[in-house]
Amino acid sequence: MVKIMVESFNFLPLSEQVNLIHNGAVSAEENVKAHLNLINSLNPRLNSFITIDSKGALEQARKLDKLRLKGEVLGPLAGVILGIKDSIPTKNLKTTNNSRLLEKWIPNNDASVIKKLRNAGAIIIGKTNLNEFGWSRPSELDLIAPPWSPWNTDRMSVGSSSGSGAATAARMVGAALGTDGGGSARLPAGANNLYSIKPTHGLVSRFGMDHNQHSEISPLCRTAIDVAMMLEAMAGYEPKDDMSWPQKIPKYTNMIKTDISGWRIGVPYKFVNSAPNEPEVKEAYDKFLLILEELGCELVEIDLRGMLEARTANFIQLNSEAYQRHQKTLRSNWEDYGKITRVYLLQGAFLSANDMLNAAEIGRAFKNYFSDMLSENNLKAIATPTSPFATAERSRLPHEHSRGINACFTAPFNISGHPSMSLPAGFGESDIPVGAMLTGGLHDDLSLLQLAFAYDQRSNLSNLIPELLK
Repeated sequence: MVKIMVESFNFLPLSEQVNLIHNGAVSAEENVKAHLNLINSLNPRLNSFITIDSKGALEQARKLDKLRLKGEVLGPLAGVILGIKDSIPTKNLKTTNNSRLLEKWIPNNDASVIKKLRNAGAIIIGKTNLNEFGWSRPSELDLIAPPWSPWNTDRMSVGSSSGSGAATAARMVGAALGTDGGGSARLPAGANNLYSIKPTHGLVSRFGMDHNQHSEISPLCRTAIDVAMMLEAMAGYEPKDDMSWPQKIPKYTNMIKTDISGWRIGVPYKFVNSAPNEPEVKEAYDKFLLILEELGCELVEIDLRGMLEARTANFIQLNSEAYQRHQKTLRSNWEDYGKITRVYLLQGAFLSANDMLNAAEIGRAFKNYFSDMLSENNLKAIATPTSPFATAERSRLPHEHSRGINACFTAPFNISGHPSMSLPAGFGESDIPVGAMLTGGLHDDLSLLQLAFAYDQRSNLSNLIPELLK
């Protein structure tokens, strides 16, 4: 890793690229071409994309440039280059889920969140890699082989939103969308020196994708302000979505800068130390806490309980829902599924209605317990590592991956619905980044963004880039 000044505008954070395009210093077409050059150079090595839409991205950019020349008001994400996880439907652009079952599927409509991003002026340049249906361990036998980490190309990229994390870290896109059902956006953010927020359940609609009570569509970005800009564009009430929350969306971008001194942050030392944390993870976590103290936050030791039960309940429900969606095609198209994917999907076949009801009850209990704990202790958030492991290879050991050990800090907050954000915290084994995580109160995503922004200004970790970009 190396800290350098980069002159190429597509290496700048999303927020700075938007400013250049708004004031006419750079055209949207130039921005697309710069990113395409990087994609063409790096993607054969990193395998971050399943589909690259060069023609469509250039068409979107030229339309945007014409609007600017006419003096039209441009959207808040005008000219931003995005990669979209290939499980999120995009109109007239293949959405494969990295599965042979959907190898040729071209959706007729955008998912709700894609419509919002397009309306904000964002340009979609392609669909990013994932493990098949986002619900298995990656395999060379998937439709497209797994992606590699831009921080160490001998190591695999982590998480089911692995392609989104790698593409963003490698500057092939300004930002990317992932999905997070147990940590699948926060984990690749942590492993790629990125910021990512799993929003409060219902803040970002999944309408046009699928009906999932625990998985949130999440942005992966290089800076905290970039996350705020993305979330502001993505959030909003969707009347056709029964899970969508009918509340006014705060102006996250305008409100992100604030004085956080005196904010109380819960630190669950006992729970954190109970996880099999690698030494580099613990070291990065301690430095993260130190920076929060330097920023004026008050660290409060707390006794955090119920995390194991909540994690287990979350995966019981995810397993059951995954099997329910695939049970018919598993019978009719068995050979079209990858071998590992079949095993993961069939786990849900052995779960009973009683298992689901018990898991739901645990989820409700943990949701109430965690909200009460934040309130009673006057906490803005709690701080944990993002993952106990520093590499994808370590987190994917079968006997641990199947029990969700890599998601011990992330998954409980999927079933509870609380907003949770991964931030860069340092580097671990083989120069792979590691993350730290802040989790806050329901519908208080803003406080997490404000904490992240203050931290970003102090830590400067977002200025680091992978060696292969030198």
